[in-house]
Parts: sequence; C-alpha cells; structure tokens
Amino acid sequence: MGRKTVLDGAAGTWAPAVGEHLKWIRDVLGELDLPAARRDKLWSALRTVQTRADDPELRIAVFGEASSGKSTLLNAFLRRRLLPSSARVTTTVTTVLRHHEGTEGLRLRTADGTGLDWPSAAFDQWADGRQPPSAGTLSTGTPSADTLEAALARVLTTDLALAVRDLEVRSPVRPLGDGVAVLDTPGFSVTDPGHREMAEAAVGRADLAVVVVPAVAAMSMTLADFLTGPLLGHHDRCVFVLTKIDLVDEDERDATVAFVADRLRSIGIADPLLLPCAPGRALREAEAPDRGSGAAVDHPGHLARFRAVEQRLVRLAAERREAAIAATVLTLLSQLLAAVEETADAQRAEHGRAARGLAALSLPDFPGFLDTWTGRVVDRVNTGTRVAATSAPVGSGRSGLDEKVVAAVADNKIDNIREAASEVSGIVGRHLRKEARKTARAAARQAGELLSAEAGELARDFAAQYGALAGLAGETPAAPVVPVTDLDLPEPDLSEVDAALTAVGTELISVGNWRTGGGAAAGAVIGSFIAPGIGTVIGGALGAMMGTRGRDTARAQFLEKARPVIATAYAEVDALHAVSLQRIAEAVEGSVAALRQKYEAGFSDEIARLTLANERQRAALAAAVAAAERTAAGARERREQVAVLRRRTSGTVHAPKEA
Repeated sequence: MGRKTVLDGAAGTWAPAVGEHLKWIRDVLGELDLPAARRDKLWSALRTVQTRADDPELRIAVFGEASSGKSTLLNAFLRRRLLPSSARVTTTVTTVLRHHEGTEGLRLRTADGTGLDWPSAAFDQWADGRQPPSAGTLSTGTPSADTLEAALARVLTTDLALAVRDLEVRSPVRPLGDGVAVLDTPGFSVTDPGHREMAEAAVGRADLAVVVVPAVAAMSMTLADFLTGPLLGHHDRCVFVLTKIDLVDEDERDATVAFVADRLRSIGIADPLLLPCAPGRALREAEAPDRGSGAAVDHPGHLARFRAVEQRLVRLAAERREAAIAATVLTLLSQLLAAVEETADAQRAEHGRAARGLAALSLPDFPGFLDTWTGRVVDRVNTGTRVAATSAPVGSGRSGLDEKVVAAVADNKIDNIREAASEVSGIVGRHLRKEARKTARAAARQAGELLSAEAGELARDFAAQYGALAGLAGETPAAPVVPVTDLDLPEPDLSEVDAALTAVGTELISVGNWRTGGGAAAGAVIGSFIAPGIGTVIGGALGAMMGTRGRDTARAQFLEKARPVIATAYAEVDALHAVSLQRIAEAVEGSVAALRQKYEAGFSDEIARLTLANERQRAALAAAVAAAERTAAGARERREQVAVLRRRTSGTVHAPKEA
C-alpha cells in the first residue's frame, strides 16, 4: 500500500478542488498551441503543485537576518553545534534538515548535476579539489574520516559553497516533530543580495515560517521589508522567535517583547505569536556536564524555557500541518492559474494581431491590387510625358542655330543666294532633326525608367503580400517568380519631321529666285512646296522681293524672311514631337497591360487558393481568440475560487492566551 498523503482523510475539504483544478489545467495545456519553452515551464509548475499536494511532509522554513541567531536556534533544536555561525557562511543555498533514523550524513547536488553523499570517498575527492565523479550519480565508497560538523563546515564556509545547488542534512534528531523538514535559509541582508534571493525563493517552499528576531536589534528596516515583501502572503503562517533575550536586562524584557509585538501589528500582523528565548544559553546548558559532578552553569533555566518554546512549535506543527500544507498547495495553484491566465491573454493578443494582419492584406482582392498599380503607373507616365513636352521643347537650342544661320550668309556668301540658302537649309534640317531625336529619346528613356521602377515596386509589393498571405494562411511562404517587364517602347518616328524639314529646305533654297524677281505669282508657286503649317501666305511674302540689292540689304532681307520660316519649322517639329511622346505613352500603357496580364495568368488561381486558405485561417484565428478568452476567464474564475478556499482552510497562528 502506498503512503498516506495530505490529500487523504481530512484533507478532503480542499484536495478534490485542487485535483479538479489541476485536471482543468492539464486539459488547457493540451489544447493551447504554446511555444515549447512556455509549455514546458507551465507543465513543470503543474508537476510542482501535484508533487507538493501528494507530499505529507511539513516544511518549516527559518528566516532571519545575518547574525540574528538563526544558526544558534537550529543548533539548539538539534542539541549540537552542527551548523556554522552566520558570520562564516558563504553559501546561498537553503539547507534542509531531515530526520534519518539511526544515521547521519549529507546529501548535496552540485551545479553540474553531480550528486554526492557524505561520508564517501567521492565526497572527499570533490572537497579536496580532485577529479569529481561523473555527473548525475550519487557516490558511494570509502567513508571520510571527517565529522558531520567538519563536512558541513567545508561545504558552507569555503569556496565549495559556490558549487552547491541543493543540500540536505540527515540527522537522527527529529527537529520540531515527526514528518517535519526544517529549511535553514541564508541570512538575508542589504549587503548580500544573493542570500536574500535564496531566502525569497525558500518562501515558496515554506508551509510554516519561523522568523528569528534578535532582541538586541529588534525589527530592523531590513526585516520589516522582508515581512511586507516576500513573506506578505505568509503572515497567517508565521511564528516569531525573539532570540538573544538573555542579552536584554531582565527588567526590560517585557518591554522588548511588547515593542516587537507592536511593530509586527503595525506592519499588518494582527495577533503575532512571539516566543522569547535564549537558544545560545540553552545550548550551553544542554552541553554542560551533570551538575552533580560539580560543574556550574551560569544563569540556569534557559534550557527549560527554550524547551517550552520548542514544544510550542512542535504542537503548532502538528495542529497546523494540514492547513499549512493546504496554504502552500493553494498558493502554488493560484500562481499556476495566474500563469495560465497570462499565457492565454498573450495567446489571445497574438492571435488577434495575426487576424488583423490577415484582414489588412490586399492580395485577396487580386484584381483590385493590380488595378491600383496600373492606374498609378499610367497616371505617372502621362504626367511625365506632359512635363517632358512642356519643359524640354525642341527649340531649346534656338540661339545656337541662329548664330549658325547668320554665319552661313556672312560676307560674300550671300552673293550665291542659292548656295547660301542650301547651306542654311542643311543647318536647320540637321539641327532640328538632332534636337527632335534627342528630346524624343530622352522622353522614351524617362518613360522606360519609370516603367522599370514601377514594375520593380510591383514585384516587391506582390512578393511581400504573397509571402504574408501564404504565411498567415498556414503555409511556408516562398518567394514567387514574378513576371519580367517587357519594355517595348518605339524608336522616335521622325519621318514627318523629315518631310517638314525638306519643305523648309525647298522654301529657303527658293530664296535664290529673289534676285531675278518673280513677283507674287512666283511666290505662290514656291508656297506649294512648303511643309504643312507654313502655307502659301509665307510663300507669297517671300516672292514679293524684287530687284537688285546690295550684300547687306540682301543678307538682311534673307534673314528677315528666313527666321519666320525657321520659327514655323520649330513649331511644326514641336507638334510632331508631341505626337511622338503620345506614342511613347501609348506604348507604356501597352507594356503595363501586358505585364498585368502576366500576373493575372500566373497567379490568379494561386491567389484564389490562398484567399480561401486565408479565410479558413481567419476563422481558425477567430476561434483561437475566443478559446483563449474563455481560458483566461476560466483561469481568473478558478483563481478566485482558490482564494476563497485558501481563506477557508487557513488558520492564523495566534499568540497563546494567558492562563
């Protein structure tokens, strides 16, 4: 038959509730999709609660500041000077004192998981700095010659202490009754943060707390801070032992006790149980030889008073066993439920963010996604071509052309008017053709660069949205192979520009007839060769020139008539250039439409599939959010139930009544 646990018998007032709560938590942990580290932590906490609920051992932790008399008190319980004084202790580990019938020894575990027993040869090797045994083993072998006191001193007061993580002292003495483990916590102080941290950790293991208060320095700020901090939830399970009372004048002892009691009440402990004693004197009396042999004991009677205190603690441990263990279990359970609630709230928030992320994606409306991009690109290209047509006209180099025309008829070059006119015609034609080609190609290059940039932006946006959609739909996102942009932009069509320039050249060469006359009728005939937009009116004006002229007059008249013709040619070429820009814009629109078609052909079915997966995932996320909300609400409700049960099962440790 297995051992009887606190979950049996009278513990039935709270054990069934604990079992039901633990079952609920197990079910929840099986349903929640948690990160491995978080899941393992919660399962570990659940096992801790279950293990504590199944363990009938009462754990009494002794707390106190350094040099408060804590070690002396424990040694008095053991009736031997086993534990070293606080001033020499360097360890930050809690020492567990347990009864072990007939034998005594140590059991410890090092930081690397190595288990060691004293007495053993392996312990001696480790303590002497020789090769330790392999990790995870409990050593056996030739016993050490050291005493338990010496072995414990080596562990607690040397650098060995830094390597110890768990320490248990086994003794044939039953400290504070049967089935009781006494936890000796490191003495906390403001100068030893490591000691305080270990003392705080021991609070969670304590069913009852014995708080050592030195009468000579009663209720320091450090002690008050510990009582209102880590021990705040243990006030109903605290007993206060006022040590070193022998160091206070006898006529001041009652006042000291009253002062400490008042201070405890002022920090929230309504009816403190305060037990004054002198453990050091009691231990000396216990160690003294029998008085019949002639040895004297100074101020006898401390041992008897200490025994009374000890018996009071033993009775308290027996009376409060179940309530104290229940308080520990319920506190651990409440902390576990709080962790479950926090985890569920975190899950709800995470699923909510994922759901909002899915809702924000634009790819489920794939045609709309492409429509937006197409409209933006076409608008930008049209705007760009308009800007190019107005900000960079063909005539931007007109002053340079005028200088070349003047040079072509300088000096006696005007004497051969046909030759000069032919040269001017060639200059104008080459200049305008070059500028028309340059501006058209610049516009085409600008449109191509814009299209390339927009196509790249489309590819990036699509890849990001596609990957997000796939990932949030529960699939492993892979970078899609986006279509390649075809930039099928036309070479600038300058055929009409060439035709117009040919007509201009014909008209300028015809100026050579001016010297022989020809009248308005001849000018009208010349006008029929002029490019569209120049017309017969200018031809008639040119034909009106008659008679013999001097070089300067001829040159001036030639330039006077040629410049308007050149200006008209500029206007004609600008108009033709605008047509070329429009063709470029149309070509860009065609490339945009072709690229859009590639996206639709390549991804429409895939996007439709992912959209359905997206919708399923959104539904799953909505269900997960609702489940997490229910879990968090359930954990809160159960934590409230545990708090009520904790109050029902608690029984505050009261001060003894006067007879």
